[in-house]
Amino acid sequence: AVFQSFSIGSNIWVSKWSDDTEMFVNGTLDTVKRDTYVGVYGALGIGQALSFFCDLAPQLGCWLAARQMHLVMLRGVMRASLTFFDTTPTGRIISRFAKDVDVLDTSLPQQISDCVYCSFEVIATLVVISYSTPIFIAVIVPIGVLYYFIQRFYVATSRQLKRLESVSRSPI
Repeated sequence: AVFQSFSIGSNIWVSKWSDDTEMFVNGTLDTVKRDTYVGVYGALGIGQALSFFCDLAPQLGCWLAARQMHLVMLRGVMRASLTFFDTTPTGRIISRFAKDVDVLDTSLPQQISDCVYCSFEVIATLVVISYSTPIFIAVIVPIGVLYYFIQRFYVATSRQLKRLESVSRSPI
């Protein structure tokens, strides 16, 4: 969304720049105006580049984490004793590799981006509401405490469900 905003902004700016009929004053180029147009256009371009790299950072981080995790898991399995392979079915080992790497490759980058986006949206909304209605601050604190306790219960339950899912995914 931010990248698109910079992109649209730069297109609008170029359109405004090309429609400016006052660029030439008395037959000479107004360098102050030109420098302003170039500066704003350059800033919008830098904003696009920064936005792109900020969007790319979670993807790159998850790719590096998946690569490192796979190496650590592979090293652990390769150095395991023979009794580990006697007691652990091969399907369970493969399932574990596949599921963990899949989460880091597909699910986690999107979840990180969604979390960051949602956090900024919530913070911006709370700031605007608190600024316009100061009494809101007195109401949001107890709601925040209640939300914290509900979240603690949810995390524990979610962890148990993930364990059950992992057990059910391993082959019989």
